Amino acid sequence: MNIRFIIFILLPVVAVGCAGVSSSRSDTQAYLLSFPKQLTPGEQVVAFGFDLRNGSILAVNRVPYDWNVSMLTEAADSTMTGTPNHSASAFQVMAPLQQFVTVREDRQPFDVTGYVVVTTGFTHERTNYFTKADFILEGIAPNTALEPTATAP
Repeated sequence: MNIRFIIFILLPVVAVGCAGVSSSRSDTQAYLLSFPKQLTPGEQVVAFGFDLRNGSILAVNRVPYDWNVSMLTEAADSTMTGTPNHSASAFQVMAPLQQFVTVREDRQPFDVTGYVVVTTGFTHERTNYFTKADFILEGIAPNTALEPTATAP
């Protein structure tokens, strides 16, 4: 009687439950992320950073020339920061931070926050903070080849 119960009742219930919990990457959305173009004349970018909540960094499309970029992708969140190697590497336009990284919304609620540190003449720094509404997130077609880097065993 116990074996029949397992085969006819419990096994189908477990199978249906597992099928419903299965997370499919095809249901997620990928975006090209761009910082807002909010520089005033004379300002130079000397640092940037962003945090993803319930999202992943899939690809770094380009790195600003002569910059150190650090990135951490964890189970639910991802972070990226950047600073120039030399003051001469600070940039006066936001082009290096346009479509420079591909991110993926893994689940809801997906959120992105970030900042850009700017300077005027390297004598005064100001930090501009951004929310998801400020960022430019351009939806792109799913690419199954873009998956987060595998973790070490």
